[in-house]
Amino acid sequence: MLTASDEIGVADWLVSSLFPFQKYVAGSVVPPGYEAYARILHPAQSTSGYVSWAEIADWAGRVYHPAMQFECIATPRDVHGVSRPKPWDGQVPFQMPVHQAHALANLLVAFTATPDKVWYLVWEGHAGVYRTSRPHVHTSQQRDYLLYCGDIGDIDGRGISEHHSEPPEYWFPEDKSWCVATDVDLYWTYVGGSRACIDGVLNSPDLESVPADLNDGLTVESDEVNTLNRKKCPECGSEEVVTGTFRQSRITKVPRTLFRPPSSEVIAYVCANCGEVLRWKVVHPHRLK
Repeated sequence: MLTASDEIGVADWLVSSLFPFQKYVAGSVVPPGYEAYARILHPAQSTSGYVSWAEIADWAGRVYHPAMQFECIATPRDVHGVSRPKPWDGQVPFQMPVHQAHALANLLVAFTATPDKVWYLVWEGHAGVYRTSRPHVHTSQQRDYLLYCGDIGDIDGRGISEHHSEPPEYWFPEDKSWCVATDVDLYWTYVGGSRACIDGVLNSPDLESVPADLNDGLTVESDEVNTLNRKKCPECGSEEVVTGTFRQSRITKVPRTLFRPPSSEVIAYVCANCGEVLRWKVVHPHRLK
């Protein structure tokens, strides 16, 4: 079971090595310095179980490749050419499913000399994880994490709270021989380690994973193979897209020191035929800096 710790200095090496998050690359999430990296893809869900990215890309007629983005492979190249029903019915989990985390932990135990002392960083914004006066680890993603310690079998989050049972965002052993890293807004998890360690991850039948590079992009636009037609509705195929702004809703930055925080209007790009929202755009992003 995880034990809360205030020894946040153990994560200084990680925080100081991350690329600026504004670069939106893998190195903004997983620390540099390892021999190799892998990207573990979180599966989508259906009523019958989990669905791999490979299955989804095949259904959509998209190319399965290391730098792919879920939004791109999940959007059919031709919506009128898809004859099979959509193979998944839920979102891809932002956190690694527990069964995947256990499979990864069982693999990584062979690549550390300190499996009984592993450090875990848990984002404080999760439901069931309550902000406390404990010291926080602050990263370039502008997120605060609480620190826990346990052995390598504690990746299911037991000990954080009775309402939280998800793998932590970061975990690394005392000897730093590998590091597992993700962000709450990503559909995948990175692992950095030795070449042998990463080969083990890539060859595991229990994990869907692809090779990763520190300069791999995090955004939809970084998938240059499966490009999206932003002016075509992925649901009905209509090219009649209209824009509109919310009269009341705004996106707001909430710093603790301001009573009236800066905000900006949000524009929605909407299919005029079926109502699908294609994308959102913040009108004045500079106000949120």
